[in-house]
Amino acid sequence: MASTSLFTYGPPATGTGAVDTLLATSQSVLAKLAEEGYLNDAIFNFIPFLNWLKQKTQVVKQGGASVLVPLMFGKNSTFKAYSGTEQIDTTVQEGITMAQYPWRNYGGTISLVGDELRMNAGQGKLFDYVKAKTEQALMSARDTLAIDLFAATQGSKKISALPVLVDATSTVADVNSTTNSWWQAQVTASGSFPGRGLADLRTLRDNILQRGQGGGQAPDFIITTALIKQLYEASQVSAIRYEHAAAADASFDNLKFSQAVMEFDPNVATGELYMLPSSNLQLVVHAEANFTIGKFVEPTNQDARTAKVLTMLQLVTNNRRRLGKLTGVTA
Repeated sequence: MASTSLFTYGPPATGTGAVDTLLATSQSVLAKLAEEGYLNDAIFNFIPFLNWLKQKTQVVKQGGASVLVPLMFGKNSTFKAYSGTEQIDTTVQEGITMAQYPWRNYGGTISLVGDELRMNAGQGKLFDYVKAKTEQALMSARDTLAIDLFAATQGSKKISALPVLVDATSTVADVNSTTNSWWQAQVTASGSFPGRGLADLRTLRDNILQRGQGGGQAPDFIITTALIKQLYEASQVSAIRYEHAAAADASFDNLKFSQAVMEFDPNVATGELYMLPSSNLQLVVHAEANFTIGKFVEPTNQDARTAKVLTMLQLVTNNRRRLGKLTGVTA
């Protein structure tokens, strides 16, 4: 269980000459919190899409040049009724390939200025200083990941962007969806939500359910804009449904459509709504770089101490046909 707050592992040393001791203690606390998942939680809990993935599908993997995901694009034609000693078809079946998603690295630093370290070397002060600098780094990491997750185009070094994963034309994991229709997501051009929004949501849900070859559950998460969520909520005033869920150690009520929890993110493009089943999306993080923090080191030409914060992760899908999106939704 991750600690709920930073720096709860005992009193610090005192005295202006104890900077190195205090910093070493701070380092051990940060390493402990990183190991317990606090840094991961402090980022993912504030991004609804990542929070959902963390709760539903996050996997920690060790090694590998890339994340390998098996894809099923055809049926096994050998399975059929027979009687007695009738021969069973042993034809070797195709219909399965392997997608390769390259790992994506994210990194930043926590830098502590020398004079500020010395000024904060008293009882508890250095802990507060390191804490503030750490939280500043985590806020920047959250912003960066949230922006990259909803980028309109796929960055060459960045995590898989949801708008690219959920479309019908992009090449994803080296598979071209234009020439491979089985690798196309469900994209519906919508319009006025009061006029057709609910009908489009139902159609999108059913289109996803129909593409359940190889198994898969109903969509259980919707991420959209604040406006579209408000429009949906206004349409449900007389029969509104909520699901009680926990996130960031606090309780909140989640608006639902069918079986899917609906949330909004300010980074979702205007007019877009994503409908997703957790059985077909996975957040993969590397065991050796799961928002880990390195040692504070002193550069040879600066009066400062700097530690690296690193993560290695990727967002992958095993079936784009079961990912859905509405575009052009308006009030």
